[in-house]
Amino acid sequence: MEDFIVAMLNMIGGGGAGSIATGMLSQGPETWNPALYQLAVNVHDVAVKPLTSVVLAVVFTLELARNSTRIESDRELGVKIVAGTLFKVALVFLAVQNAGLFLRAFDSATQFLMQGASSQLSFDTAGDGGQLGDLMREQVKDAGMMGQAALFFLLAIPWLVSQLAAVVFTVVLYIRFIELYTLTAFQSLPFALLVHEDTRPVGVGYFKAYARTSLNAVCVFVCLVFYQRIVIDAVRLPEGDGSGMVSWVTGNFGNLLMAGILLFFVIAVSQRVSRAIAGGE
Repeated sequence: MEDFIVAMLNMIGGGGAGSIATGMLSQGPETWNPALYQLAVNVHDVAVKPLTSVVLAVVFTLELARNSTRIESDRELGVKIVAGTLFKVALVFLAVQNAGLFLRAFDSATQFLMQGASSQLSFDTAGDGGQLGDLMREQVKDAGMMGQAALFFLLAIPWLVSQLAAVVFTVVLYIRFIELYTLTAFQSLPFALLVHEDTRPVGVGYFKAYARTSLNAVCVFVCLVFYQRIVIDAVRLPEGDGSGMVSWVTGNFGNLLMAGILLFFVIAVSQRVSRAIAGGE
């Protein structure tokens, strides 16, 4: 019973979400699930890349037609405009051929930020030495069998709320990877859309979306560590408090329930921060 109560307190303190995040946020799309990543690349090579070639042909034609209206009767100016357009075409074509390198650059930047953040922030060092339940193990043990039974019933609702929040949190992390793999499948098409002025916002929006989704890993990690430390400081039993665990849980039931609810807002805050950094709606 003691270990179960400690596990419940760890979950309420964000330990469940923390263990999930540690494994998922520390990896990029290429390493988290290589099979899915390769599937996205195959979809791009087989279906999207031919479409990109067609779009490039149309966009290049429109670009040449638009620039030809500025030539008028000046041959020298016309040669410069055509040469500049062809050089632009060559650059775009080269970028399309190596679209995966640009996305991997975003992933590398995210991994670099994650390494820096994780070197300063850690789920294992939350609070003053561990997770909520681990910090309160002695008090749980001193409560005895009857006290632990009472703790189980008192902690049931906050624990269920925290479990639900952890499930939602896990779903958000899976959705992040699904979004990254889907964006990877269309990696070359945005470059074709960058050429023409009318379609340029679509291409820019794609790169903003990928950057936002990739950087969201760092935002989630930082927000979750802050959340865990706030929860532990808010609900931890003060040292020297002789009232006992049952009395403490009864008096802090609202704070314990708040811990699970707060995790829902942490998810929303991490999304807002990533949008603020990378832009986008």
